[in-house]
Amino acid sequence: MAGKGGKAMRALALPCVAALVAAVMGGTAATSRADSPYTVNVTLSAHKAIEFDADVPFDTPCLVTTADVTEVFTVQAHVLAAGIDDQGNFVEPLHVEQAREESLLIVPNDPTLPTYTGHSTAQFTNFPNSPNTESTNTITLRGTDGSHLLSHENIHVLVKPSGITLSVDNFHVQANCG
Repeated sequence: MAGKGGKAMRALALPCVAALVAAVMGGTAATSRADSPYTVNVTLSAHKAIEFDADVPFDTPCLVTTADVTEVFTVQAHVLAAGIDDQGNFVEPLHVEQAREESLLIVPNDPTLPTYTGHSTAQFTNFPNSPNTESTNTITLRGTDGSHLLSHENIHVLVKPSGITLSVDNFHVQANCG
């Protein structure tokens, strides 16, 4: 069942530091630390921000359709970087940590299908001076027809200096369709 529902459930709440940086960077001051390789130290946050995505494809055990998704989220990201380039991007070495918590409303484009509400938590970390990353994402949804969906994913990626990539992606979907 791990393959079924993977893309739609994963897409709901995967962390997105770049979007958060773009949205919040204008009003955020960066601090400098001369004794560290990280001369930029930025904390970014948003509280009860709203994101709307139309026609999101779903392929889960209880819902196979497209739907409009509304997310009300609180997110905090902490970025350490060597600098900021001319385009406003953070310069490596780079360390990013992000935590996001949100409520979800999923309204299928087909009005005969149930509407889902739920909750999501996601955390993302990359490790300093390495291409390693780790993320955890849990989504719980309840349908108006009594169905329940639980999705949990835990990803670890390690890229060795030789170029060999090792990754572990534990993804689990539990469904009780109404």
